[in-house]
Amino acid sequence: MHEVAEYLGALQSERGASRNTLAAYRRDLDDFLRFCRERRRAPAALAADDVVGWIERLRIRGLAPSSVARRLSAVRGFYRHLLREGVARRDPTEHLDTPRGGRPLPRALSRESANSLVEAPDTARPAGVRDRAILELLYATGMRASECLGLRLEDLNLAAGYVVC
Repeated sequence: MHEVAEYLGALQSERGASRNTLAAYRRDLDDFLRFCRERRRAPAALAADDVVGWIERLRIRGLAPSSVARRLSAVRGFYRHLLREGVARRDPTEHLDTPRGGRPLPRALSRESANSLVEAPDTARPAGVRDRAILELLYATGMRASECLGLRLEDLNLAAGYVVC
């Protein structure tokens, strides 16, 4: 189907998609087009229920939710391309939810591991003192790294010993 080649070409030229991304999208779209052929329907003629059937088939094959989501993303982009080119009049993926997998819970460090980590910086150097202070702050507060990165000097009250975040 020449629309796939056009879509992948547009991804490469307009968005700078990498070779690996293009290869993955080609595989994903080839799989989707195989599904369309089995149903004897052009992609532009599919309904949302058909796409849900394809997603269900991916799940039955044992694909992880993240893999199903990536494949659906490729198909969504392809439908946007078909709409822009006037090949399709509607996007059957438009109102479909993206499959989400549960994220694994973070593992807590043992007390010994946490102490080793906090004590690792070389405090004979200014950068080591800074690093140790950051590690102690993270360990003592349970603050996320992104929250720590967002701190400003005015968020610290060194005299009173607290942080406002």
